[in-house]
Amino acid sequence: MQIVYKFRVSFEEHDDVVRFIEIDSTSSFLELHKIIQESIGFDASKQYNFYTSDDIWRTEKKICGTETEGNEPAKITINKYINSPNQKFIYEFDPELDWVFYIELIKIQKAEYGKKYPLISRKEGDAPKQYKLKGKEPGATAKNEYDKMAEMLIASRMLENIEKKTIENTEELDLDEIEDEDIEIDLDESAFEEKDDKISKISEPNLDFSNSLKFDEQDMKIDEEDLSFLDDDFDENNDENEDESDEDEFGNDYKNNKNNYDDNYDDY
Repeated sequence: MQIVYKFRVSFEEHDDVVRFIEIDSTSSFLELHKIIQESIGFDASKQYNFYTSDDIWRTEKKICGTETEGNEPAKITINKYINSPNQKFIYEFDPELDWVFYIELIKIQKAEYGKKYPLISRKEGDAPKQYKLKGKEPGATAKNEYDKMAEMLIASRMLENIEKKTIENTEELDLDEIEDEDIEIDLDESAFEEKDDKISKISEPNLDFSNSLKFDEQDMKIDEEDLSFLDDDFDENNDENEDESDEDEFGNDYKNNKNNYDDNYDDY
């Protein structure tokens, strides 16, 4: 009876990328290596190693690898290292980029008639690119979601820095010396409000005369002696008026002619 192992294979750094592989129990680790590479689309020519693992994915014992002398993956069958129904393996690929995969046995079953093993029974998630781009982590690519998110984040930070520098530079400029034809600056409305407020404070006249128009009461006092000349002038004017009152409108002296007038009146 042919026994088939069903393995769950996942990336160490990409939990959402999972492959389910079914393989004959007597298949070699070389065959397991090839079907894993086929499921993710990597270049299978790089070096690799298989290890047994404990329940929390810690490496225990090396099983085989491309550089292992006398213990080639093509000669070692998988069933020799299945010690539990949940056996775990760690698969390292391409030491330069250090790809790590977790392999977990999830089912032991009979081979189905007509199926050719090994096979990929199910895929979950898109595998990252094998070769990292310059300045980026392994698996980065301009087409996958990781790069899209990174590019959006970088663009957002660059925009924030540009806006910050624009505002800082604008605050240092003398706006009166800038010609509209030469430079166009998009300022926040709050900047104009602040400038207008400063201008209005400078242009408003100071109408407080409380301090500037103060009189000394001592200086405002008038000495009575200083007004004595007014009394003299008043007396002289009165005397002149009295003298003038003795004459009639024709210049005749009323007092001197009064007696003559009375005498003439008696004759009548």
